[in-house]
Amino acid sequence: MKIGKWKRKNVSLVLFDLSHVNNALQRYDTQPIHGIIGADILKKGKAIIDYPKKTLFLK
Repeated sequence: MKIGKWKRKNVSLVLFDLSHVNNALQRYDTQPIHGIIGADILKKGKAIIDYPKKTLFLK
């Protein structure tokens, strides 16, 4: 898995079709959702979330 410069091998993934979510969000003129990052990845990456800057840091 690669998110920006952060890379890990042998990561288990679960994939969901989010087209129904994105179809519903079109009514509100929002950006589409490309995926959901789970707590397990955030923990492995020692995530830091900067909410004001809308930035995710993974170590």
